[in-house]
Amino acid sequence: MVEHRLQGPDSYPTAFDDVASAVETLRSDPRVDGDRIALWYFSGGGRFAADYLRAVPEWLKVIALTYPAVTPFPGWPDDPRFRPAEAVGGAGDLPIVLTRVGRENPLIAEGVTAFVTAAEKANLTVIDVPNGRHGFDNQNDSDESREAITTALRTVLSELS
Repeated sequence: MVEHRLQGPDSYPTAFDDVASAVETLRSDPRVDGDRIALWYFSGGGRFAADYLRAVPEWLKVIALTYPAVTPFPGWPDDPRFRPAEAVGGAGDLPIVLTRVGRENPLIAEGVTAFVTAAEKANLTVIDVPNGRHGFDNQNDSDESREAITTALRTVLSELS
């Protein structure tokens, strides 16, 4: 978990720099295998994945996205740097684990659909939570939610081994 300064729609560049700095700090820690890193983005952080999808670093072994908002809401700044659907074509065979919810905000769901379509040739695993809402993992203690969380975690961990 990284504390970043994503405090509004215009703060994506600053917040991304916070995340990238934290990743580099983590990679340099002698207790960490800096050549086997997973990045996992939730909600509005999903747009941070674009840079890493566009140009995958050697050390990145998997990206996970959970109920990601991968497109800006109407009226938000639309910096091309933060468009995962446009960037996913550069991901090559990088494993991407997407957990999407069936009861999502329609604007977010539209972006996720565009991402899945753009990722047609990518190494994409989709975990569907049909009855899940945005934030299901901390709001809905159901068998469906637990299964999705467990499946996503196991899938990510399998890519690191």
